[in-house]
Amino acid sequence: MRSFDKPLLGLAQKKHIIKINWCPTRHNLLGSLQRDSSAIHLHDVQQSVDEGEATVLERSVHPGPSNQLTSFSWHPKDESRLLTISIAGLLTDYCVVERMTLNWSPSFHIVWTHGRKTLKTISSKDKIYQDIEDISLKMFHRAKLYYGLLPDLGQNGNLAEDDSLKAVWKMLSYCRKLVDDGTIPNIADLKHPGIRTVFGLDRNTYMSKSECVKTQWTDVKSSVKVYSSLERDVALQLCGWKLDSETPLESVLEKLEVEEEYARAAALATFYLHLTRAIQLLNRGAGSNPRLSIVSMALAGYSAQSSGLWRQACLESKQQLTDPYLKAIFAFLTADGDNYDSILYEKCLNIEDRIGFACRFLSDSRLIDFLTKLTAEYMEEGKLNGLLLTGSCKEALPLLQKHLDNTGDVQTVSLIVVRSFPVALIHEDVILQDWVNSYRNLLDSWRLWVHRAKLDILLNASKPPPQQVFVSCNFCKKSISAYLQGMKKGGVGGGGGGGNKFNMSSAAAAKYSTSPNKHKITSCPHCRKPQPRCAVCLVNMGTSASHTCIPEPGAPGDTSDSLNLLYGRHSAARSRAGALVHLNEFGAWYTWCQICRHGGHAAHILAWFNEHTECPVSTCTCQCLALDAANQIGSITSPPISS
Repeated sequence: MRSFDKPLLGLAQKKHIIKINWCPTRHNLLGSLQRDSSAIHLHDVQQSVDEGEATVLERSVHPGPSNQLTSFSWHPKDESRLLTISIAGLLTDYCVVERMTLNWSPSFHIVWTHGRKTLKTISSKDKIYQDIEDISLKMFHRAKLYYGLLPDLGQNGNLAEDDSLKAVWKMLSYCRKLVDDGTIPNIADLKHPGIRTVFGLDRNTYMSKSECVKTQWTDVKSSVKVYSSLERDVALQLCGWKLDSETPLESVLEKLEVEEEYARAAALATFYLHLTRAIQLLNRGAGSNPRLSIVSMALAGYSAQSSGLWRQACLESKQQLTDPYLKAIFAFLTADGDNYDSILYEKCLNIEDRIGFACRFLSDSRLIDFLTKLTAEYMEEGKLNGLLLTGSCKEALPLLQKHLDNTGDVQTVSLIVVRSFPVALIHEDVILQDWVNSYRNLLDSWRLWVHRAKLDILLNASKPPPQQVFVSCNFCKKSISAYLQGMKKGGVGGGGGGGNKFNMSSAAAAKYSTSPNKHKITSCPHCRKPQPRCAVCLVNMGTSASHTCIPEPGAPGDTSDSLNLLYGRHSAARSRAGALVHLNEFGAWYTWCQICRHGGHAAHILAWFNEHTECPVSTCTCQCLALDAANQIGSITSPPISS
């Protein structure tokens, strides 16, 4: 019953209502028609669960032409169907389209409402995902393959199934190898220094003056200006252009030939002034691309005294070529003086080849100007290959952000940050932390717990997280863990640091290893109050959660049988050198119920709940086992103790 003096809901309208009617198939849908209106107003009344004030979702529908409506009527059986009549006598049969509630699950299922009782769904295997090339689905498939988490950086690129990403990971792997091997110096403590770092452009320092040498062609009577300096040598090394006795030109060309990159190999041979070798490479590649033989014939006509007719013909033919490296060859041979802009600003060339060419043939001022423009170009386009310029430092953040904005690939951005950026920078910069945390949350939503854990290990490899769990006394609240860690540091092996008040001498360590009772610290080392008892064996707790001292076999206090019973036989490893610091097994650790707070040795608790579901404390009725999320407790390596 309710009072009719107090309405449940009031709906204010701008005009007078001439018709109002509830939908018979949708009990919460109310239709109304206002005077001089061509629209039906729908009021979707949503009653709250807690019996509070109802909410209304309002919208208008126009059943037909913009004529003034005089009345409407709902169909008695067909869902959301109505009939309207206009002032001109026009009848319109209209079906009201339902509001769709769209939901997207972390497992890539799209679900939406279709009528009152029907839900429609699209799974991750649907063809629509292939058509739209959804980046989230790509990231999920890559993550399952441990993309970005493999030890070898170059192997991660093979999992990306993307040529540009493969090149980026390959570049990072190559740069890391050069730094680790000492081939290039560790500049600014970066494992992945960039070209700008090498030349000091990111620190506003000046590069040393380069030496200009006129270098002769190997098979043509002509010379070209080639610049060299220490910084240029390092930059060429990063680009893979530094050729010496260990990496001769011929080995690089043979590798490119195996990969069937004949045009690029010919261009590299030309840039190192080996024209005959370039012609040979083009002839070998003519089997797969007949046009290369024509290009090789044109190159054979080059000489320092080549006529203007040859140059003009090459310039005209260059415009018809589609391969950027073939165009670069002719641009180099027909260059007017030192003007190589058509090569330097050819975007289809690999970035390492553009930089390598600039480091060989540009003067200092032009080289710095080119590197500045090239960095701006890659920053604007968000190409990750630009990391070769910026390196893994703070200067690369705008580049990564632009790539993230363009692609939504937070996975690659986060993994590059974790695998190549300095750990100190990651922990200091909020933007980097946001990227990494976003990807960690994605892994959690995909239930890839192991992958997330591996990512955390990489993230904290050089800066382990602080200790988060401590064992403290119930009475004085002081840490027992610190005392036990002091035993580890000073008790065995020479005394440890003198400043640690928890250091323990070898004699004191032996004292704790002469009997099974002394093997554990059953009272607080500060206030001497006893620790809680195990609910099963009723022995005071105090097992070291970190390390313990084990006596030499056969020595006084060697209680192998009792220790094996509690810690497992494989954990009672002995050494004839004397007492050892050994990691305790899980069976002797603390464990307790999160509700009633009763507990004891892990081995005892596990043995108890193999046969019971209720708390082992006689006066407690807590159903501890039923509260466990998995409701199953697996066996442990050490056998349980029967109390």
